[in-house]
Amino acid sequence: MDVKQYKKRSGTSGIQGQLYETKLTSLINFRALHNDTIESFHLATNIDEIGTFDDICLRIKVSEFDKPLAIFIQAKHRENDKLFTFSNKKELAQYFDSYLRIRRLFSPKNKTPIFCGKFEDVECIFAMYTTAATAEDDNSTELYEGEFADYINELVRTGKACRQLVNKEDHSDFLGKIVMKEEIVCLAINIATFITERTDTELSMNNDLMLRYHVLLALEVFEVSEIQVEGHRFVHFREDFFDSENKFVVLFKNILCLEVLKKNKSQISDEIMISLDSVLSEFLVEPKEELLSKLIGKVITYKNDRLEFVNNSTNEDLKRKLDKLNVPQTVVYKAAVSGAKEYLQRLKLKVPAFFGNKDLAIRGNDAKIDQRLTHLTTTFVKLLENVTTDNIITIDESLGDGFLKLNGGLSSAVGNILVLDYRTNLLRFTDDFESLGSIAKRWYEKLKIKIGNLNEYKLDVKVKKFPKLSFETGAYDDSLVRDFYNRLLFFTNQSDQGEVEDILKREIEDHPCYDVHRFRVRSDVIYLRYHDEIQKLWMTPKVGTYLTKKSKLYTNAVTNAMNEPLIGVLNTMHRIKNKDYVFKEESLKIFTERNVTGAVIASGSPVLTSVKLEQYLGKRDHAVLDLKYIFKLPYKNLTIFYEELTNCKDKVLIILSNHMQSFGNCNKKLESIAKAVNGKPTVIVVDKHSVKTIKQYFSQVHYVVNDDPISLIDLTDESQKMVLGVAKAKFQGLDVGLDIIIDEESAKLIDETMLNNIVDGKSIKIGNEYIDDNYEKNKKLYIDRRVTPKAGSDNANRIRPQTLYDLDDDVVLLTAVPGMGKSTLMTHLSLKTKKINPKLWILRINLLEHAKMLSDWKDGQTDINMLESLRFICKVAICKKHRDFNEDDEFKIELEEVLGTVILKNWTEDSFIEFQLKLFLYYYNTQKLIFIFDGFDEIFPDYADQALALVKSVRDFTKRHKIWITSRSYNNIKSILETEFGPSYGIDHFSWMEQDRYLFLYWQNKLQLSKLSSEQLQNINDFIQFITKKSNGVPVFNNIRHTPYFKVYTNFLFF
Repeated sequence: MDVKQYKKRSGTSGIQGQLYETKLTSLINFRALHNDTIESFHLATNIDEIGTFDDICLRIKVSEFDKPLAIFIQAKHRENDKLFTFSNKKELAQYFDSYLRIRRLFSPKNKTPIFCGKFEDVECIFAMYTTAATAEDDNSTELYEGEFADYINELVRTGKACRQLVNKEDHSDFLGKIVMKEEIVCLAINIATFITERTDTELSMNNDLMLRYHVLLALEVFEVSEIQVEGHRFVHFREDFFDSENKFVVLFKNILCLEVLKKNKSQISDEIMISLDSVLSEFLVEPKEELLSKLIGKVITYKNDRLEFVNNSTNEDLKRKLDKLNVPQTVVYKAAVSGAKEYLQRLKLKVPAFFGNKDLAIRGNDAKIDQRLTHLTTTFVKLLENVTTDNIITIDESLGDGFLKLNGGLSSAVGNILVLDYRTNLLRFTDDFESLGSIAKRWYEKLKIKIGNLNEYKLDVKVKKFPKLSFETGAYDDSLVRDFYNRLLFFTNQSDQGEVEDILKREIEDHPCYDVHRFRVRSDVIYLRYHDEIQKLWMTPKVGTYLTKKSKLYTNAVTNAMNEPLIGVLNTMHRIKNKDYVFKEESLKIFTERNVTGAVIASGSPVLTSVKLEQYLGKRDHAVLDLKYIFKLPYKNLTIFYEELTNCKDKVLIILSNHMQSFGNCNKKLESIAKAVNGKPTVIVVDKHSVKTIKQYFSQVHYVVNDDPISLIDLTDESQKMVLGVAKAKFQGLDVGLDIIIDEESAKLIDETMLNNIVDGKSIKIGNEYIDDNYEKNKKLYIDRRVTPKAGSDNANRIRPQTLYDLDDDVVLLTAVPGMGKSTLMTHLSLKTKKINPKLWILRINLLEHAKMLSDWKDGQTDINMLESLRFICKVAICKKHRDFNEDDEFKIELEEVLGTVILKNWTEDSFIEFQLKLFLYYYNTQKLIFIFDGFDEIFPDYADQALALVKSVRDFTKRHKIWITSRSYNNIKSILETEFGPSYGIDHFSWMEQDRYLFLYWQNKLQLSKLSSEQLQNINDFIQFITKKSNGVPVFNNIRHTPYFKVYTNFLFF
């Protein structure tokens, strides 16, 4: 990447936040341009991967100071009256994280304009900038009076002067604890979320918290199993975890239990509610821990350090009573632990093999492992060359991710080879060789050969993403906190985005100008032009260009605005986003082959034709005047506009009419415009239907030029990416970016009609939905299913597929008795597959819904070859619903196979359908399809031959596709299908545990006793009484595996 550019973070804020940032950027850039003491500056927005302080980043060299000044700003536009608080723990932790990220980027080797040089050699300031007000009596801050104070305020503020947190003696410990506590809280919430999602997946290690704390979790929280056959480990909660007195472990336990109870909250039956009502009444009188443990998560929750009712509609009298209670936080947490402990103790969770660093995490065969160990040893020996006299080895970010990472690096040695030295709080080499894993032992032996006295060395770690062995902070952390506080500023009570705009306009007015006549209009035009250019820079994806002292954005805005103010405004109002598009040179031949000045250009896409024309004109002065905006001007402004047009010289005027429905009562306006532009270089760009009307008014028009249809591939590659990047599509019912499903080749399918819709911001519908309504209603009850090849039904062959690709067969035949969930499984696997590969097209064909087509084939003795079946499949792929499916000749599709590729022929119908058909065929030809033929048994035996021919034609096409077939397992059907497609898979019945889980989910999501009639409630009561009598005094759990009634009964009671 060019050093004049920087990588931008993805994602943008809401419109108010966006305007706040762009207007504030415009103001700061304007001030920097016009401050004579600034020798040079570089300004950037939304720099990638620097955290919170990334909204506006400015580095300047001021003649008055030796050091450069760098300001990193987070801009927050608040639209409510909520006061700003300086001690928000979460936000302070975010500020500190961003500070650390930015600090690490500074380096003499970094050649980027903002981060070049040492951090210590640049006066870096981190500013929280917000419209939010602060309390009048707030004494947690003081005015910032540092060396750069006046300068920073003059450059940045739009309200009160900046302030700084009052230094406290324990400020290092304060922020260190905040960061530590917030990390523990986030870690507990992550674990609670994983637990309560009840999936069969592994705990994700794809975040910094898990990378830092997984060894501590293995030491303090979980017992970790050996590696299982499947490659993962299991963990369960340590018994001593619940009794730990370590304050951070206690915090983790408290938050974990509280979050689990919150996330496991369920619908409460009337009977249980009645019993809880009495408990609540007792609690409101005497708030004891044992009472709260029965209520928390069900009736009462804990938010923002206070107890609240789960149900917001709880009567006000009860709310007031609860508010008056002064329940200590310790009591709340103890109650949460009491309520969740038993549930947590029963859990067995799946984690990756390297969780807890039971051994060095190096994968591969022995040779690869040995090669990696040799590399690690060599690197470590080199570190000893710079070791201090006290034998302390510094481990910092400069060593590189390859050496430090968890997978194959030093991080995986923490907790096995490297242990905590409690005296110094540094890492040392273990004395317990025998406890090491096999790979760890091999590295230890290699190190001993090269470094005999390992026990003499200590490691001082200054790396963020490195596993921790204690909850303590070190001296380096404390020094960073102190430095951070000294650099952290707060700009509160600042102007909102509308007021920032007014300030900038006033400052533009105050700046010397050549002519003050009608300057109010001109300052608005300057602002509009200038801010539009800033917005374009702000919205540029991925890579941004620095604003500097030499940038011409503002100068150009002034020059253009000083000529014709209203023409400038109208030109600015023209769709700015379209000016970002660049066409290939060959697309401009309409302008290079003839002089179009004085012509009407008829186009199917007038807006894009005007963009092409602007590109052709290049630096030649021109303006696009859209009739849509001109017709909306007030009468007074119209008069000024006509005068400007009349006096306009040497500017090419592009009159744009973009598919206007009617010119209505605009005859006189058109006449005035035509008169004003007469004799001036003018081009009129209109849609083809408006040519005749326009020619009636503009008699000076010499001829009409028809622009060629514009398609996506007429744009440059970068502009194509830009168009697709902002375009939205509903692909098989799911909202995706069009760039997800359109590649370089299929981009050729986007013609003028589709491109117009994309440019207009319309969502493009592609393909038929595959999600059935029944699944959507019951997805919360879904339990992952196990399938077993019928050829071998032992446990070893059982598979729990997560996607449609998890079974290796090209054709997967799934047979089961009715009610086993074949269709539900297909929907679930389709969704999971789409999540992994959203660009995939999954075509699901319910054979019964197309019995008429199968009947027609049978009656007509049709040869169901590849092209015949594909014609039918194309219709299925693009119809919205089955009821729209048209099997008549009105929707005729002609296909042709050329060298193994199928193409659409002679299509003259709807262009939207044409686009979908061609895109589907592209997917078909490039093997980006999965077929699901559902319900084969439903058309058996009447149309079995036709359905078989249909599936076989797809299977036998040269471009092989993954195919799934579902059917009931009746012997005749099953044998026919297995003869043709190979052995089938069956769906296993629920295990006892799965039944239990399903019942619990069902009670949780479906059972609403409050809606049952008295008779239905009596039936439930009778059932419970019946089971109670049937047990005859024998504990129910003794019979649970023998009597299904007991299973339901105990599950229901547990719920």
